[in-house]
Order: sequence, then structure tokens, then C-alpha cells
Amino acid sequence: MALTNLASFDLSAQTTQPILTQSMLYERTHKDSDRSFLVISMGDKGLALIRDTEKFEGNKKSWEVIFLDSVLNESWTIKFEIDQRMNILGHDYRDGNIYLIFEEPENVGRQINLTELILTERIVKQHKFKPDVAIRYTHFSVLKNKAVFGGYVAKEPTLLMYDLTSEATRVIPGAFRMREELMDVRNNSNDTFNALLVERDSKSIKKLIVRTYDSNGVLLVDDVITIDEDKTIIEAISSALVHDELIVIGTWTYGGSNQAAGIFSVMVDPFSEQKVNYYDFAEFNHFLDYLKPKRAAKVKAKAEWRRSVDKPPEFRAHFYPIKIEESKDGFSLLGEVYDPPTSNSLRSSPYYNPYGYSPYGSSPYGYSPYGYSPYRYNSPYGYPYSTNSSINDTRMIHSSLIFFDDHGKLVSDQSLKFPEIKLASKEQVSDFITLGKRTIMVCKQEKEVVAQINESDGTVIQTEKMLPALKSQNETAKSDSDEGAIRYWYGQYFYLYGYHRVKDNAEKDTRNVFYINKIKVN
Repeated sequence: MALTNLASFDLSAQTTQPILTQSMLYERTHKDSDRSFLVISMGDKGLALIRDTEKFEGNKKSWEVIFLDSVLNESWTIKFEIDQRMNILGHDYRDGNIYLIFEEPENVGRQINLTELILTERIVKQHKFKPDVAIRYTHFSVLKNKAVFGGYVAKEPTLLMYDLTSEATRVIPGAFRMREELMDVRNNSNDTFNALLVERDSKSIKKLIVRTYDSNGVLLVDDVITIDEDKTIIEAISSALVHDELIVIGTWTYGGSNQAAGIFSVMVDPFSEQKVNYYDFAEFNHFLDYLKPKRAAKVKAKAEWRRSVDKPPEFRAHFYPIKIEESKDGFSLLGEVYDPPTSNSLRSSPYYNPYGYSPYGSSPYGYSPYGYSPYRYNSPYGYPYSTNSSINDTRMIHSSLIFFDDHGKLVSDQSLKFPEIKLASKEQVSDFITLGKRTIMVCKQEKEVVAQINESDGTVIQTEKMLPALKSQNETAKSDSDEGAIRYWYGQYFYLYGYHRVKDNAEKDTRNVFYINKIKVN
């Protein structure tokens, strides 16, 4: 492994100032037989690298964790053992600690191992418990000293809380019903959490339900929002009360289509009637930028006419929301458009796979509460997608970044068209940083990072491409894999990680490595 200071590397041959500067490199030898790393951001505290070593002793399996500080120095390396029958189900980061949950995949609702990695004390704590109900998990997060699980018992949404101090487990009481779908469970910045549900009963008024609980599972807010009769919510996520206001943003469609017709937004306010804002995709200035100009103009013109005569839009797309960011001026939603596989041989949904460690896709490490994970349980009311495959048959098309004001109204949007990116399953490809009036959108395609700087109205100012950094100028990267990603880290930094084979042209030798680059936005 090596840590190297790096200079800027701009492949775009532009005369303008490069957008990105590579400042640090971490490398670790990676054999073909080694499992991939799960990379968890800890903000300015660093990164955690986690993997199954596939080494066994008795009935135990060894896992390895490497903590890196913010300059990519190794600060702590530890191995711990897990029952060999258990696979990883999900993970979270909270207050300097990493939390991993493991479950026996063939025994849904059986014993759970919650492993707590405490960086400040450099100790590992393992908590084991068996819920009284056979719950199939969809969400997991840690709030203070409590672990919150969301999922289903049969077809009924359920919230489960585990106290890491008292080792007690209890179901959080609530009036959840069979025809409600659990869309999101998310921590807030003030030690509360939200459960977001959609009522699917077509015989009554359709509702979006937002419930906020304190860290003891006591219900604080129960807000019921009416959905337009002719519209159906596909996916939805909530913000995290960073600036005192809570918003719900997601995708909607007409009827039972599994393709979205547009984006909706609504502010949560249990004391007044909330208006849900519905926007079809053609209303955005840049959402259709991935289409050919003539096609985009035709879609916009037809959508405008249909809007004028009160007809539903015809244009639809496979779009999924990734995350909501909050600022003093409002909110932003990052989401991506993709083409799903055409084969119906494997059916799953964009929800949680309860079997955790899957041989398919590039991230077999289960649910993360931040951003999209393709390994989620098949909700009883989810929309069917064919997301798991052993070949790269999901085409990721473009990223859309949509800005809303502090009342949840649309302000502007931006987009980044991806190069040719095909993956085994839909997963997050892009990320962004907003600095002042500039937005920098990025994505990774095999060897290259593509970066684009936009004005606030979405006008593209500059684009460039960058290769992952190497230890010396004598080296060349001979190959790269689809595994890896570029993600926002903290402040003005992204982190880029992946796997490639590096050839030293002077020494005539080759090595396979896992790498991380720390990348600064200029």
C-alpha cells in the first residue's frame, strides 16, 4: 500500500482551470480471489473499508475493517469473526462509529448480529438478538444508542427498535395497515427519525403518511397528505431536518405504470393543508438533455399541449431518487435515469434483498440509509424491475439535479449525460458538490472520471475527464473494472475508488490494486 501527493491531471486539453485536483492516493494489493471492499464515508473523519476475507475457523468467518483518516493514512485495522451462516444485511455510520448488521439469509426474522466498531476506543462490540416477529428488513439506521429497523411482517409495515445499552428489542407501536408500503426510514439531525408510507388501497383516498418519532420510538408527528386521485406514488424519500423544515420528494405516475411521469414535492406540516407539487419531466429545463435535440423539443411541445388541455403527459422514464441535500435556501434532489434489462427471467424490485450478500452487482453489502442500494427487499407493493443479472444489462443514462425553494417549489434543474455505462444492476453512478453559484457534477466510467461544472440555471461552463492517479509517471493502468465509484466526501472533496492492474514500465512488473483517490474541487 502507498500514500502519495499528486498534481492535477486534466485530460480535456482545455485552457481553462481544471475542475478537479487529485491530492492523495491510497493503494492496496488486491488479488483476483479477494472480495471487494465496502467503502463507507465518515465525512472529515475519513473512510472505512470493509470486506469478507472468506477465511474460516470452526464455524466462524473472518471480516476485515481498515479505517483511513482524511489524508488516507491507515489509522486502525481490525478483524472480527461472524457466524459463517450469516451474511451482511446493511450498514450505517453514526458519531464516529460504524455499524454492520448480519443475518442468516435462509432464516428471515431469526437471529441478528449487530457489530459496532468504535473508532475512538478501537474496540469491537457485537450485539446478538432474535426479534419476536418474523420481520423482513428494508431499512436500518442508528439513532443515538438505538438501532432502528424497518420492514414487513407478512405484508404489514413494521418498525423495530433495538437498544444497544439495555440489549432490549421492541416493536414500535403504530397504526400500520396491510395496504401501506414503507417507502423510507431516515434519521433527522435532531435525534428523531421519519417513517414514510404510501397507502395503496385504491378503494379509498390515496395518502402519503409521514410519521416522526423520537429516539425512544415515541410518535411526535403523524401527518397524512392526500395524493391526487389520478396519480400514483412510485418512490419517495424525506429530508433530515437540517434546517427545521421537512420535505418529501419522489416520483409519480399515472395508473399502474412502473415508469415515472415526473417528480413531486411536498412540505410536511401537520397543522395545515399541504399542497403537493407535481411536475412532469418535460417541465424541467434540462431533464431531457440526454435526448437528441429534435426528440427533446417534440416531447416538450407535446407535453405543453397536453398540459393545456388537462391531459396526462405521455413521456415517462425509469428514474429513481438518490438523495436530498438541504441548504439555507431550500433543497436539492439527485436522481438518475436508466434503462432496465429487457429480460423477465429475473424479477426483483428497487427494494431490499433480504439475502444481503449477493453474487450479482458491484456492491454486495446490503442496505445503506444514505443513497440508493440495489440490494433491498422485494416490497409486497413494489414495482417490478429486473435488476439482478450476471451480465451488464442495465444502462445508466444521465443524472438529474433538481433544486427547490424552502417552500418546496421548483427553482431550477441541471443534468449530466453519462458516457456509455452498463452495469449488472441499477446503482448510483453520479454525485455533486455545490460551491456558491457553481455546481460540479461527476460520474465514473471504468477508467475515467467525467466532471462538469454548471451555472445555477444548468448552463454548462466546463467539462473535463480525469484518470485515476498512479504512484509514478512510469506507470500505466492496463485495465479497470466496473466496480468502484466517485462519491461526495466532505467540504470540497470527492473520493474515487476502484480496482485496476498497474504496469510499471521501468521495472517491467504488474500489480493488481484497490485504489482510492482524494479529489479536490477547485
